[in-house]
Amino acid sequence: MMRNRSLKTKTFLLLACVVLIATLPLGVYYVKTSSLLAQLGESEAIDKTLTSSIDLLHTDDVRQDALLALKEYRQIGVLKKSIVHQVVLFTMCYIAAVTVLSLVVGYFFISRITRPLRNLLDATAMLSEDNLQYKIENTASGEVGKLVDAFNAMGEKLLVARQEKIMAERRATWQRVARIIAHEIKNPLTPIKLSTERLYDKYLNQSKDLDDVMKSTTATILAEIDNMQKLVDTFHKYAKFPDPVLKDERLQDILVDVCALFKDTIPVTCSVAPDLPAVKVDKGQIREALSNLLTNAAQAIAESGRQGSVTVTAGLSGKYVQITVADNGCGISEENQKKLFQPYFTTKKHGNGIGLALTERIISLHGGKISCESTLGEKTAFTILFNVKDPYHVEDTRS
Repeated sequence: MMRNRSLKTKTFLLLACVVLIATLPLGVYYVKTSSLLAQLGESEAIDKTLTSSIDLLHTDDVRQDALLALKEYRQIGVLKKSIVHQVVLFTMCYIAAVTVLSLVVGYFFISRITRPLRNLLDATAMLSEDNLQYKIENTASGEVGKLVDAFNAMGEKLLVARQEKIMAERRATWQRVARIIAHEIKNPLTPIKLSTERLYDKYLNQSKDLDDVMKSTTATILAEIDNMQKLVDTFHKYAKFPDPVLKDERLQDILVDVCALFKDTIPVTCSVAPDLPAVKVDKGQIREALSNLLTNAAQAIAESGRQGSVTVTAGLSGKYVQITVADNGCGISEENQKKLFQPYFTTKKHGNGIGLALTERIISLHGGKISCESTLGEKTAFTILFNVKDPYHVEDTRS
């Protein structure tokens, strides 16, 4: 039970035990003193001796003194109750005053010590939520103050490290994209060059089949230029993807609409929790992201060569709205799962490798997270999480 108590509570209970232990000897002393006082005036032997002594005295003055002594001794028995009551009352009041004063003063100092630690705990929770800019106002001194300063410095270093990591990942991504673009452009340039050389040769020699060659080479050149145009368009779309226009939207409606588009293509089951809260999203972009996932699911099922199905579920998971798109298609290897969201990475014969990269970008711009779990040859599940209690807008990392 003590494990679940806060540090302040544990320290306060420890202080209370220390105070009680410290005042216990005083209480025992006063109890013993009271018991001794209670014995005053209660001795029958003394009373009997004084009474018999008075009877033996013959002098009136001495007899009067003895009677007065007996009276005063008997008065002690009457007064002792008041004395014992006062001793007990003083003892209890003193112990109570010392205990309360000690606990109040102790609570004050405990609060001063544990408040920075509580702030550290809250700050750690903020860091776990990826809020690396969070800082603790340092009002403490000594070791606790140094601990707070060290924590703030650690947060700054983590922020710098994350920014450097983002820059490194951005450079690596664009280098990879540049290599892919160069490769993809080089492929159509070869037939364009060969077709142009052939056409030029036919023209110089005034060949009889010049018209036919003109038609075929022109068709080839235009087709390759069209492929290059599509490549440039997809690259431009990824590089200049617009920031989302956030509005409160019902994800239930978006999911139902998107699933309806694919019901004629693949068996789709859509299950949405009725208490799903509204989330600030760009409806068009979220529709595009979900469509990309369902398109991938349909292609995975087609590649598996068996009758498959897609299940779309949405519900609350803690402070997140969780959307899952699962299929029983061909699955993804563990190695390829690490590259899924890289631009222009694809395992499909006719894919351009931009769909999942755009999906990941859309989810990131909405402050969400997307992940994939898959078993090769069996199933794949993409999970999207939106933070509904503390939504934030992820910093745009585009160059």
